[in-house]
Amino acid sequence: MATFDKAVLSWTDTINDWYSLDASPTEVTLAFNALKEYRDADDEPGEESYIETFFHGLGKMPGGKPVWRTGLDTVDREHLATFVEQIREQAS
Repeated sequence: MATFDKAVLSWTDTINDWYSLDASPTEVTLAFNALKEYRDADDEPGEESYIETFFHGLGKMPGGKPVWRTGLDTVDREHLATFVEQIREQAS
């Protein structure tokens, strides 16, 4: 069972392996927050959110915190990498 922080470390390794971004966990956390905002805008009211379905649809940890997936599908991996690049562009 992965916490959000452990999942971010895994996501960071994945996008760095695929895209050689040398992204930091902080950048990936910011990218995830941007991806969440982007995906939330497409969610229909009353339906499970994209984030709940694809990032932590694995149940709950003791205390009610979600279990996070450490793996990424192709689309989410590409989105996180793109958002990391956009965050870097905005910072410069």
